[in-house]
Amino acid sequence: MNGDRAQPDWSAPERAVRATARECLDSGEPAVLTTVVAVDGRAYRRPGAKMIVAPGGGATDSEPTDSAETERDPATGAGSVTAGCLADSVVELAGDVLADGSARVERFDLRSDETWGLGVGCDGVVDLLLEPLGAAHRPLVAPDEELVGGRTAAVVVESEDDRVAVGDRWTEGDGRSEGDGAAGAATALPPAVVATVPDDVDGARSVRAETGGGSVRLFVERLAPAPRLVAVGSNADVRPVVESARSAGFRVTVVGFRGGRATSERFPRADRVLATSPRDLREAVGFRPEDSVVLMTHNFVDDRVALGELVATPVDYVGVLGPSERFDRLRAALADDGIELDDRDRERIYAPAGLDLGGGSPAQVAHSVVAEALAVRNGRSGGHLRAIDGPIHSRDT
Repeated sequence: MNGDRAQPDWSAPERAVRATARECLDSGEPAVLTTVVAVDGRAYRRPGAKMIVAPGGGATDSEPTDSAETERDPATGAGSVTAGCLADSVVELAGDVLADGSARVERFDLRSDETWGLGVGCDGVVDLLLEPLGAAHRPLVAPDEELVGGRTAAVVVESEDDRVAVGDRWTEGDGRSEGDGAAGAATALPPAVVATVPDDVDGARSVRAETGGGSVRLFVERLAPAPRLVAVGSNADVRPVVESARSAGFRVTVVGFRGGRATSERFPRADRVLATSPRDLREAVGFRPEDSVVLMTHNFVDDRVALGELVATPVDYVGVLGPSERFDRLRAALADDGIELDDRDRERIYAPAGLDLGGGSPAQVAHSVVAEALAVRNGRSGGHLRAIDGPIHSRDT
């Protein structure tokens, strides 16, 4: 292996991986989609993690079409399926997959001290599905706005039926039927196999299906848009929150109550910047339950009105910057306005916002707040991993 081989930007969030895939499809650049489809034991990434490898580069060496969404080296791709220890091997395999033109599953036993010439020793077995990127993947890598509400995708990772091949796939709502298969597209799954796809998938899992000609194993995953974090405020300390949230994979909306400061030039890394009034916050943003909101205007009157708006939304996480004494005054002011916080509000409002990391700089505060929002979204407490007795990730697959 060539240790100097250019590798994909492994730190890119999932939405950047999808954006990279769309660019490759639009440009016609040959690329390979690599997905973790099974893990036995411990591994850095869990089933569903994806990576785009474009070994040749060239066709997408131009500027990204969506600078707010695409974060990658366009000649090599984006994303990760391991911590980076297998990146050279995956890039090498991707070249073979493109040359062969068919999907394959490769198993890496990381429990060994020597895996593909590497002393990794990660105590797990990882199955990677490598597929030539084609038209069948369009629904899989759709933009966030097309994934609202979620969709289910299934792909064959093992087959005993000669009529069904590894890489044959189905995605909810893609409109293809059995036998479809334009150039670069995997064949659609037979209806009998599609009927076995569970409709209650939350995350990713493997399922078995009988085709009449043998058994096949499917990797099934639920696709959803990247989570959204809404930062309400337009002061300078919003910028590190935007940066931290984007690095964590959030789509970020910045809402300011002073039009001259709520601009995309002031917050270039935000996906959306808008100016409104505190009383129009709900209507302007359109909150969903899965959103995370950080209230950080540093203006008591604005916070009072905005928080009154937020408690009328279904949002699961509302972080309020500032000391607890200030929040007590906010709560009393809301009561004066006829808004009493109930048990549900007390559960979802985090004031002061953030985990106890001990830092005080704007960047450290931002990491603290975004980490808390991420923990709440994932149903975690934000404690030390060493305190967990057992696996730190679920074992759905």
